[in-house]
Amino acid sequence: MTTLFDPSRIPTLQQQERIRPWNKRTKKFDVTVALAVIVPLLIVVAMFQFSDIPDALVMVIYLPLQLIASGIAASLTKGKRGIGDSIIIVNAIGASIFSFVVIISVIWSLLSHGLKALSIPFLTQNSTYISPSTPLEYGGIAHAALGTLLIVAISALIAVPIGIATAIYITEVRGKAVPYVRFFVQSMSGVPSVVAGLFILTTLILTGAINTSAFAGGLAYAILMLPTVARTAEEVLRLVPDDLRTGALALGSTRARTVFQVVLPAAKTGIVTAIILGVARVIGETAPLLMTAGKNDATVTNPFSDPISTLPVSIFENVAQPYPDAVTRAWGSALILMVLVAILFTTARLIGRNKVK
Repeated sequence: MTTLFDPSRIPTLQQQERIRPWNKRTKKFDVTVALAVIVPLLIVVAMFQFSDIPDALVMVIYLPLQLIASGIAASLTKGKRGIGDSIIIVNAIGASIFSFVVIISVIWSLLSHGLKALSIPFLTQNSTYISPSTPLEYGGIAHAALGTLLIVAISALIAVPIGIATAIYITEVRGKAVPYVRFFVQSMSGVPSVVAGLFILTTLILTGAINTSAFAGGLAYAILMLPTVARTAEEVLRLVPDDLRTGALALGSTRARTVFQVVLPAAKTGIVTAIILGVARVIGETAPLLMTAGKNDATVTNPFSDPISTLPVSIFENVAQPYPDAVTRAWGSALILMVLVAILFTTARLIGRNKVK
């Protein structure tokens, strides 16, 4: 039997309201949820105003109070099965708010303290003939920013190819040494940063193989960056569907050509993310640079000859000084370091979003 649709019913159907039964809530539910939110908040505000409990401890108490209130509200409205959902929702929202507050606090601290140091001389000059008590109008951190970029670039040139090659060997080649390679990569991820600096210091610098320089700092950074890049790239390559590999091999492609022209382009965005995580792992480390890169108040462009200053070392030295101008320089250096990280990450993201030709 064929049913014909009457076009005259279209205006009537368009005027009908959408029915969403999953969005229907009773007044009891709304009141209970509102009380579960307001009551813990009022208790915390009262503790802030009328108790001698430290503010940090009060904020720690707030989460258990909110969990208890949400659990009671869930049991009254949805029964015992809703308690687990309410705990998960409260924890997720609380963790998100906490992360947001921490990020905003860090950014606000950097801006409020670091902007006082920013000036044209601060961004373009070095620290030659500058002491910790020198006013902010003289000297800058251009040499330290250049040193940081040089060391990060050297470490990336060393760690990124080796890390991606390691991930390819584990996921694509799958040789007999895969368990051992994975074990060593996981072991390296737990190496403290100071140990990486000590390794380069004792094996290369003290033996006279290389000088204290940007290259030595890049080697120490590469040790720390390698496991992050390798492990992240391995997980990304595992997400590439096997149909792409088998399809390319079925068309007569070699395994190497399949990896370089099919697998890697498909995982391009994830590999860029691996590089970003590797840079984020090392760009703020100070301990390896104190033993490998050293310090130099002048501008150094040769990464193999002389010691070189970096932003983390500059922050470490200035923040411990008893002079307000030196501490302000440390805040300004931290702000510039964050700006450099944002620029590097944004550039990497833009490169990763480009379509593969």
